[in-house]
Amino acid sequence: MVQLKNTKGLVIDIRNYPAEFVVFSLTKYLSAKPVPFVWFSEPQPTYPGVFLRTPVTAVWGTKDAPYAGKVVILVNELSQSQSEYTTMALRAVPGAKVVGSTTAGADGNVSTIILPGNISTMISGLGVYYPDGGETQRVGIVSDVVAQPTIAGIQAGRDEVLEKAVQLIAGQ
Repeated sequence: MVQLKNTKGLVIDIRNYPAEFVVFSLTKYLSAKPVPFVWFSEPQPTYPGVFLRTPVTAVWGTKDAPYAGKVVILVNELSQSQSEYTTMALRAVPGAKVVGSTTAGADGNVSTIILPGNISTMISGLGVYYPDGGETQRVGIVSDVVAQPTIAGIQAGRDEVLEKAVQLIAGQ
């Protein structure tokens, strides 16, 4: 972040599954104060059918001056689970924009269940919500600015989603 301090903007491309969990280690440089971004509903195994709401989780603030450039997060339909959670946290940073297409809507933890016949499958064991109660599961993270690759762009070897992010940072 010291090297990025004086740049106009930061593009965070999570059109993938992140290799590292950066939610708190990165956002702490991007906001002057804590900002709420998510809460969960958790099942209560001792009371089947009962789900409890967790407290809202916030991104951390920095004691120093936060990064002053624009923050743009790139997503698409391949962004799921940890990518979506990371996007929620980064989007909470004041002024951040999400660019791309709606994500998969498959965030939350993974719980294994065994079905009759010893068939194993997995489901999300948590509900994931924005602080205002808006859902993310089955809905996805909806972009602030929609940008998608075109056939012509792919043929030309261009990344039109990244190009849109650069335009936003440049103020175009």
